[in-house]
Amino acid sequence: MLPALGATFKRVAEKKALAIALCGFVPLIARALLLPVLPEPRPAIQDEFSYLLASDTFAHGRLANPTPAFAEHFETIQELIRPVYASKYPPFSALVMALGQKLTGQPWVGVWFSMGVFCAVLCWALQAWLSPVWALAGGLIAVAHIGIASYWTETYWGGTCAAIGGALLIGAVPRLIQRPCASMALAFAGGLAILANTRPFEGLVFAVVCSGYLVFEWMRRSAGLTTVLRRAIVPMLLLLAPVAAWMAYYNFRITGHALELPYVAHDRQYALIEPVLWQTHPRAAPRYSNAVLREFWQADRDEKLQAHQHILSMHVWDACVYLRFLLGWPLAASLLLVALPLWRDPIARRALVLGAFAYIGPALDTRMWPHYAAPTAVLVYIVAACGLRAIGNALPGAQGAYLLASVLLIASLTTALGLLSPDNQSALEAPEYHINAKHARVDERLENQPGLQLVLVRYGPQHQIYEEMVYNHADIEGSKVVWARSLGPQRDAELIRHYRNRQVWMLTENAGITLCRYTGPSTPE
Repeated sequence: MLPALGATFKRVAEKKALAIALCGFVPLIARALLLPVLPEPRPAIQDEFSYLLASDTFAHGRLANPTPAFAEHFETIQELIRPVYASKYPPFSALVMALGQKLTGQPWVGVWFSMGVFCAVLCWALQAWLSPVWALAGGLIAVAHIGIASYWTETYWGGTCAAIGGALLIGAVPRLIQRPCASMALAFAGGLAILANTRPFEGLVFAVVCSGYLVFEWMRRSAGLTTVLRRAIVPMLLLLAPVAAWMAYYNFRITGHALELPYVAHDRQYALIEPVLWQTHPRAAPRYSNAVLREFWQADRDEKLQAHQHILSMHVWDACVYLRFLLGWPLAASLLLVALPLWRDPIARRALVLGAFAYIGPALDTRMWPHYAAPTAVLVYIVAACGLRAIGNALPGAQGAYLLASVLLIASLTTALGLLSPDNQSALEAPEYHINAKHARVDERLENQPGLQLVLVRYGPQHQIYEEMVYNHADIEGSKVVWARSLGPQRDAELIRHYRNRQVWMLTENAGITLCRYTGPSTPE
């Protein structure tokens, strides 16, 4: 039976277009079939709401929104309120969500679709490095472990779009080395453009590594300068020039400066310390408009300073978490057993060296979430596919095939058990506040109330700093439910007069949430 399965797998893999389509459609179909038991995810933490603000802004045909009236009531974490009301994050992921929102009304459709695109592009990239069989094997590892349900599919701040950019780069590099051509040059430039608009810093490091390797191979192989310029460099510039112009215009619309990223402008206004290794001294604290912002950014400063003190152990742990996320513990541990054959494998060794240089980008952050290193995910899957090949070759004949099948079976069962766990927490890497999704639950309840609603939010001493509740759509005035921060009786009264046609609620967050109708500054029902 095993030889027959292997022969069928080989026939599918050798039809490269079919293999790419298989890797792309399987996660989309499988996740869609899971919707009755694993519904569309709810946003829960500040980063997600910031991305959703950008998605809603783009879906309304705007790059930014004007600063709202009574701005301090709406000032919140990870968003700009001045000079415009906008997300601080790079725009590409939100543009993909905006496409889903525009077509179906649901931003998550963009997240779902982007995962299918990533798995397809990943298989295409692996085909440039490996034989068709192992390229498909590497693609299916990603499909099984992160493509159907992971925090890249179940949140709104995942790394799928950045991973697409990285896969385009790595897939184009061997093809450009072998034969410079316009199509691969455009794929490479497309990857650069996506990285610049998803993970600018880590993407820049990865782009330098890939570009350096590409130039080195061109020089080593004595590729003609005229040929390289005409067939590769010029097509890249034709795509990258308008992208750079658009980025400059986008920055100008958000920050007022073409070369200042929204992320930089936001951190200059709020952050007490930069999330990079060389920033070890906090800035002078700005004047925060409310205690919640001050508390959050003070905690952010303390966490980064603590990470500085244990930076080596932190990064070792974060790297292990990254490998576990992409591969799972069984497969990651199996790669250690074939470490020597992997290093002797020229493809695996090249991917490991490129990955080591590219890791400099996320390593310069004080902490690393898997989506920070998303551009390098394709290199992990190249090494994993080479590892599977090494495991299959570790024993002679049929014994090696059975050993490989055993490893894959254990890895698959581990992934399946995570998906079938009662709360799915192990599969989604979700902390408690993400499972509860307090803001989304209350928002859904108020959306079903008749008429327009205004929610005043105040916090108790046991407030969870990562569960900020004050988040709104791009068009605050036109939203059915408006969320505002309670800033005291007098200022709240002015806001209520401005929204006089709305039913007013008071929400108190103090470990749990209490929602009641508001009838006056001291007499909520």
